[in-house]
Amino acid sequence: MDAVQMSRKNWMNIIILGFGFMMLFSAFQTSAFVQAITIRSFLSPECANISHGDIVDGGIKISEGFANRIGYISLCIIYLMVAIANWLSVSVVAVAGAKLSLIVSGALYVVYIAALIRPYVPVVFIGAFILGTGGGVLWTAQGQILIQNSSKKRMPTTSGIFWFMLQLSLVFGNLFFFLLLFFREKSHGEESEPCIPHEDNYIIFAVLACMGIVGVASMLFITPVQRKPATSDVVQRGLNNSEEKALLSEGTQDWSLAWSGGNRPVFAQAIVNAFRLLFTREMFLLSLTFIYTGYELNFWSGVYGALIGNTQSFHYYSVGLAGLFVGLGEILGGGLFGILGGYTNRYGRDPVVLLGMLTHLTTFLLVFYNFPSRAISDQVPAALSFGYLFDPSNIYLGILCAFLLGFGDSLFNTQIYSLIGVLYPTDDRSAPAMALFKFFQSLAAMVGFLTSAFIHLQWQLLILTILAVVGTLSFTAVEWKHYKRSDPLPPKMITN
Repeated sequence: MDAVQMSRKNWMNIIILGFGFMMLFSAFQTSAFVQAITIRSFLSPECANISHGDIVDGGIKISEGFANRIGYISLCIIYLMVAIANWLSVSVVAVAGAKLSLIVSGALYVVYIAALIRPYVPVVFIGAFILGTGGGVLWTAQGQILIQNSSKKRMPTTSGIFWFMLQLSLVFGNLFFFLLLFFREKSHGEESEPCIPHEDNYIIFAVLACMGIVGVASMLFITPVQRKPATSDVVQRGLNNSEEKALLSEGTQDWSLAWSGGNRPVFAQAIVNAFRLLFTREMFLLSLTFIYTGYELNFWSGVYGALIGNTQSFHYYSVGLAGLFVGLGEILGGGLFGILGGYTNRYGRDPVVLLGMLTHLTTFLLVFYNFPSRAISDQVPAALSFGYLFDPSNIYLGILCAFLLGFGDSLFNTQIYSLIGVLYPTDDRSAPAMALFKFFQSLAAMVGFLTSAFIHLQWQLLILTILAVVGTLSFTAVEWKHYKRSDPLPPKMITN
């Protein structure tokens, strides 16, 4: 069955792509999840035992409040640059090729992670700028390679496999963080320290940087495949099956020499395609879903780890444990509704997204009741670590919420990848569609990290709730329209 749908080379590329992202994002996602508390531990006056005054780092005066927010600011810079770079990423991928774009942009992630080994503030911000510039290109190249190696029928399965392997990164990276701090704390007694020691910071990010290097190196083994022509190339020429197969084998990877529309270079055409796609009804509606996934990405990938780390009734190793359970939720959701999407999506993608919305709304309510509102950006003493219902805050409930956040996120993202692959299956539409997805997602994540530094938890949860409902409704509208368009007429209505 699989041999009929795609070649062994296609399957190997999917596995290599997933492994490369698994290793690279074991490094990056763990860094993002814990960096708010590791940077604070390294740079805050309290951790430096300075009772009065500020620390000066790289000519920048660092107060306690600023130290608590440096992690958010750097992530805000990253996602702002990812959003901007997305408009150029289509052209970069078109000219340089998806594989080269993937490798170079992946290396920029390693540069940022290495900058966190000793978080020198100007270097962290510059590293965030560099990573964000490459991030837009990375995801556009990833999306194109994934779609090039997938058939329309198998897109739910291939996107699920990739998503499953990607989310293993949350397990491996956070498991390492958890075990390191857990055994260190047990060896020094049961009492939790207010700050993570500098030597642990060195170990954490040096190991994560090495994991990122392994991920980038593995991408060298992705082999080129013949690109699909635009659907119009086949339809307008009226080709039969054998001619269509010949046309499919004529695709070239030399994008820098390709021309489209007779007189427009392909890199310019890629930008034009992205803007044309942006103003279609389907993409406008999907953009609302993309925005929600970006805002909740900010919440589970950066804010939630800080919530646990800033609640001083919890141990610091609980941050790694929460990240691990986010990953387990992502894996379960990706497995059920991605890899097994051909079975679980029998009634469409919209019921899966609806389940994701209900999961997240339940989680937001539990988070509201469990965590102190100030813990989103400030340290909360153990004596004040209580939510609106639970006093004190309950770590077991916090871990459950982490799992539900990951589970709900996987439901949204696997269905988005699947729908994009079906709606935009050819190179001239897949790369622009993925670029727009990452643009709206990254822009929303940037806004989320920026607001997290200044507003309390309850207002973040209110924004997330509104966006979840709107994003689900817009996705459902696109899915229903696609279903009606692709659903054949019942047999009794077919006439000769």
